[in-house]
Amino acid sequence: MNPDRTDPLRARSAGFQEGSSVGGAVRVPGSKSMAQRILAAASIARGQTRLVGLPSSEDVVGALRCARALGARFPGGQRPDDPLALALLRSGAAGVVVGDPPTPRGAPRPWARLEPGESGTCARLFSALGALGRPEGSGSEVVPAGTLRSRASGPLFDALREAGAGVEPAGALDGWPALFTAATPPKSLELRHPLSSQEVSGLLLAIASHAGERHLRVVGPIPSRGYVDMTVQVLGRFGGSVRSEELVSDSPDESGTLFTIRGPLSAPSEAIACEPDASAAAVALVAGALSGGRRTWVEGVGTGSLQPDVAITACLQAFGCSVEGSGPDRLVVTGAPSRGAQIDCVGFPDLAPVLAAVAGFVACRGLGESTLTGLGTLPGKECDRISVLARGLRALGLEVLQGDSSLTVSGDSRGRGMEREALSLDPESDHRMVFFGALLSLFEPGIQCLEPGCVGKSWPGFWQDLAAAGGTLFTS
Repeated sequence: MNPDRTDPLRARSAGFQEGSSVGGAVRVPGSKSMAQRILAAASIARGQTRLVGLPSSEDVVGALRCARALGARFPGGQRPDDPLALALLRSGAAGVVVGDPPTPRGAPRPWARLEPGESGTCARLFSALGALGRPEGSGSEVVPAGTLRSRASGPLFDALREAGAGVEPAGALDGWPALFTAATPPKSLELRHPLSSQEVSGLLLAIASHAGERHLRVVGPIPSRGYVDMTVQVLGRFGGSVRSEELVSDSPDESGTLFTIRGPLSAPSEAIACEPDASAAAVALVAGALSGGRRTWVEGVGTGSLQPDVAITACLQAFGCSVEGSGPDRLVVTGAPSRGAQIDCVGFPDLAPVLAAVAGFVACRGLGESTLTGLGTLPGKECDRISVLARGLRALGLEVLQGDSSLTVSGDSRGRGMEREALSLDPESDHRMVFFGALLSLFEPGIQCLEPGCVGKSWPGFWQDLAAAGGTLFTS
């Protein structure tokens, strides 16, 4: 049967037509980063956790599968591996998770097969829980999908081994698939030079599942530190406590952070609602800025959020947009970018694709040069994002200088006003590269993005939600 070409999730390609004007209030899904942390904590907490409005993204479905595999129960016959039947994934609906916390001297649990999908966050959080958040001797296997099979997490795997857990990756690299045999974490653990904040978050969750006080020493800088703050916030909702202090050393390689963690976790008395996703909000706000500059806003998430990507308003302000009206529970952007900017993305690397689209807009209109730095983690994502972004911008006829952790976007090498052939951008199965391509299509005619359905990883309703806000969608 031929796919329905009018459904962007099943179409060969999709984009927005010239003349689209996105604006007004834009609906975005709940934060998948927050949802995954909440589900991980709920799976190891004592009691029933009530949840409201989790997003229906593939990454969150992966977290539900992993929570269930580790022993969490979902009363009412809900099936975490069937998103169409799961009330937790229906916007505004409520559900309950009954955790399965580790017990001192408890018998090993049955073997668990954890399937995180293609989510690196989910794989790291639940690898740590499988290795240190279950009774000693319990076994688990983390089985990835897609590009996650080629990604590694060596510092996390080394930390789990040092803590006494059995760690058996299938390949030469410390990545997935991998087998874990659980151990009780010692009083003090060490993680050296993490590749991702998710490695720190996973260990914090696993340690907090146990009663008493323990320490985690992280040597070296923590990438995207704001996501660790999100994890600490979630642990606090479940009754855990985390204190941190900076460690100073004469050797820069030995400085870092000492975390003091106290557990165990218990389900909160109040239901937990998942706030809107700041990464999705950034896409919506940039869509408004690049398609005419109408006043565009997202409710329910704002400058008071711990999500690092709320930095989008400050970034767009640097490009010349107005952010008047933004506040603790609202993000607002008005106007089109009017100048180039230099943005350090080290704290919010997921904003790089939308900011690259803004840089492209500015360069296409001869408004200045832009540089994005702090992109060192991008090559290890679902694709080599720096390379894909550079390729897409060069296809517009722009001059792009690509570094190991930076992009500089400058003048239009075609010459102002010269026509360009229609473009089909390949996102290499990366949802954030589809967002990038869709944003380009809002201000440059003839652009369509292949694999439009891979937005299901984080925002299944992306195409329809932006169409409802004024984008004129086309598919093929």
